[in-house]
Amino acid sequence: MILNIILGLVIVICLGLVFFLIVRKFPKLRTLDIETVPQAQTAKVRDRILLERMKRQTAKSKEAIKKGATPMSAWLKRKIKSGFGKIYDLEKKYQKEAEDKTPLKGKELQSKINNLLLEATKLLKTENYSEAEKRFIEIVSLDPKNVIAYQGLADVYLAQKEYKQALQTYLFILRLVEKKSSIVVKQTELGQQFKTISNVSEVADVYMDIGYLYQLMEKPEKAMEQYQKALELEPNNPRNLDQMIQLCLQVKNKRLAIEMSSRLEQVNPENQKLREYKDRIREM
Repeated sequence: MILNIILGLVIVICLGLVFFLIVRKFPKLRTLDIETVPQAQTAKVRDRILLERMKRQTAKSKEAIKKGATPMSAWLKRKIKSGFGKIYDLEKKYQKEAEDKTPLKGKELQSKINNLLLEATKLLKTENYSEAEKRFIEIVSLDPKNVIAYQGLADVYLAQKEYKQALQTYLFILRLVEKKSSIVVKQTELGQQFKTISNVSEVADVYMDIGYLYQLMEKPEKAMEQYQKALELEPNNPRNLDQMIQLCLQVKNKRLAIEMSSRLEQVNPENQKLREYKDRIREM
C-alpha cells in the first residue's frame, strides 16, 4: 500500500516536471498541422517535429515509471540526459547556426541539403534511426517543403513502428504534393480527352503509402479507401492493382478481388501472381 502511494507520488512529480520542461522550452509549439503548409516557416516546422520527439520520449518515460523499474532520481537523470538533453542540444545547435551564419541560398543551400540527404540515407540503411531523423529534421529546417526529407522521416518512423507519427508525416506529404498539382488534359490512344493532374503518379504513390500504413495499423477499410483513391488517379498501375488484390484477399472481398484481378490481367497479362490470385479467389 505504502509502495503504491510512493510510486503514485513519483509519477505525479515526474510528469509535472516533464510538463514544466515542455511548457518552458516549447511554449508556442503544436503538433505537425497539415493545414499550415502554405504558411510553413523553417523554425515552426522544425520545432513541431522536435516536440513530437519529446512527446514520444515522455510516453516511454511514463511507461518506465509505471513499471517502477528504477528509482526516481536515477530515472530523471538518465532521461533528461539521454532524451530531452539530445533534443535541447539539437535545438541549440540550430539556433547557434542561425545566429552565427547568414542564411544559405541558391547552390550553397542545395549543396548542403544534398549532403544531408546522403548522410541521412546512409544512417537509415544502417538502422541508425535517431541520427537519420536528426539529419532529415535539419533538412526540413532548411527547406520546410522538402518532400524527400519528409519521406525519409516517414521511413524512420515506419522502421521503428511509430505508426501514428508516420501517418502524420504522410498526411503532410500528401498536402505538399497536392499543392503542386495542376489540371492537365490528355488524350487516349482512341483520341478521347480526359482531365488529370500534372503529378498524378506522385500523388497516387502517397495514397498507396498511406494505405499500406493503414494495413500495418490493422485498419483494412481505411487502407482500401486510400488504394481506391490511388487507382482513381492511375487505374492501370500494375503495382497498385497488385496491392489492392492482396488487400481484397485479406478482407475476403471476392467481388472486388475479381474486378481488380481482371484489370491486372488486362494491363499485365504476364504477371506471375495472376494464377495464384485466381486460385485464392475461387477458394473464397
